[in-house]
Amino acid sequence: MGIVLISSLFILIAFNMPIGFAIGISSALTLVFSYHKPLLLIPQRMVVGTDKFALMAIPFFILIGILMEKGNISKTLIELATKLVGFITGGLSMVVVLASMFFAAISGSGPATVAAIGSITIPEMVKKGYSKQFATGIAASAGALGPIIPPSIPMIIYGVTAEVSITKLFLGGFGAGFLLVGILIIICYFKAKKEKVPRTGKISSLKELLFSLWEAKYALGAPIIVLGGIYGGIFTPTEAGAIGCIYTVIIGFLFTKSLNFIKLKEALLQTAELSAMIMFVIANAALFGWLMTSGGVPQMVSNFMLGISSNKIILLLLINFLLLIVGALMDTVAAIIILVPVLLPIANQLNLDPTHFGIIVVVNLVIGYLTPPVGYNLYIASPLSGLSFEETSKSVLIFLGGAIIGLLMLTYIPSISLFFPRLFFR
Repeated sequence: MGIVLISSLFILIAFNMPIGFAIGISSALTLVFSYHKPLLLIPQRMVVGTDKFALMAIPFFILIGILMEKGNISKTLIELATKLVGFITGGLSMVVVLASMFFAAISGSGPATVAAIGSITIPEMVKKGYSKQFATGIAASAGALGPIIPPSIPMIIYGVTAEVSITKLFLGGFGAGFLLVGILIIICYFKAKKEKVPRTGKISSLKELLFSLWEAKYALGAPIIVLGGIYGGIFTPTEAGAIGCIYTVIIGFLFTKSLNFIKLKEALLQTAELSAMIMFVIANAALFGWLMTSGGVPQMVSNFMLGISSNKIILLLLINFLLLIVGALMDTVAAIIILVPVLLPIANQLNLDPTHFGIIVVVNLVIGYLTPPVGYNLYIASPLSGLSFEETSKSVLIFLGGAIIGLLMLTYIPSISLFFPRLFFR
């Protein structure tokens, strides 16, 4: 059964069939020819897979990100980041990292972060003496912070699939996010020094810093309300998403005057389109995962990997290698729903904390945003800079290496991911 399911999936993907349809068709073929069950089970399992309250948070967080982008909120974040680090060697590239970190705390999306921050910073970096490759590479790479720093759509999917607290995952995302931000900033400094990029800013006075902070108050207010409400136990992640949407609409219409009904309509349509795509993949992946579980695939994979070695270090390396390959080939949402039930028994055998394992899974798959053929961030950054897709892929290599180093640190030093969850949940 597992052979029919998995082989048919990869055959369909090889013929460039969209991942959602490939998963659904391979599941239907397996259900009919291997299980000989009625097709009525297909919609039934798809509904069960999507009938979860936490999944309602996804369209809310998507809408927040789109409204912030349409309201040009990202400009105030870039200005604040410039005042903080613009005077350092490679400061403008560090601005991209910090601005992406701030925007990630609003949107939770990698491609949205690249589009919002990269569209402004790539031309500015080139104008200030940075190579187009450097500017494009850091914009695409920093955009990968979107799904790691909370709120994070992949973490919501993992939390629902593995039945792990989404709040704990969000807290764990801060440790992972700050580590990767630090690594990217270090790379920016040494790369800028090597390429002899001129300094582009001056040390800001306290007055200038406070002014930039005040200008960015509305942008920073969204993550403070959303995340503060979640961690303060005031509302759930789903309720937080709804509150964040209301906040963003009120700010955009009444205070910044950057939103109007035309932009709101466009944002709602984009949100509906993206949410429908994600939920379609989730529904089909839930059916696929149920078939794999019913066929005993998780147990077979677990026994196979544990048969290779009982050494925790080696097994974690194997899991990372598998997830990196899958992340480069498959949509993140589908990969989480399909692979987590398979790998979770191994993680339990290794006595991994489920929150720590969730961070490992998400970071692995998000690195796939920087690797072809999926490479979502590469497809966004390429037209923004005018570089070809191949040139854009090469531009991220040094940052990709840094991300993998960060991944290994997260894997073998659990306290990085678990510091904030343990701080809040003792």
